[in-house]
Amino acid sequence: MLKALILRPGHVKSRDQLMDAAYGESIFLDDRTIDSHIKRLRRKFRVIDPTFDQIETLYGIGYRYSND
Repeated sequence: MLKALILRPGHVKSRDQLMDAAYGESIFLDDRTIDSHIKRLRRKFRVIDPTFDQIETLYGIGYRYSND
């Protein structure tokens, strides 16, 4: 999932796109599973860098990784 975001910085990925990247198209998961994974990723990055905010949430659209 992180790889899918980082490969195209600034490009928005929907929850469905991130699910496909992480699990493939043959597995069905609740959309909120992706939210949980993103939350955990952010938490892990913030242990290293408390100001980490490169993974942005775009309400109703998806997530975006920013290099800024």
